[in-house]
Amino acid sequence: MSTAPAPQPPQQQTQQGKAKFNVYTIEECPACGQKTKRSFQVGDYITKDGANCSKCGNVTKITLIYAEPVVKSK
Repeated sequence: MSTAPAPQPPQQQTQQGKAKFNVYTIEECPACGQKTKRSFQVGDYITKDGANCSKCGNVTKITLIYAEPVVKSK
């Protein structure tokens, strides 16, 4: 019996020659529409309740999860 591999952290450690990505979560308030960007946390999924809105205090919903490539500064 084999075990499943452990989930990878938001900043993916990849093999040599492959790109690295930062993963982000967008939370949106259904009442006032304010959107907040934060780092992805293991367990995040679309429609999950998020934090309280900083503008009106209502509970936010996760509406988007996406990755951006890490930009190397020279």
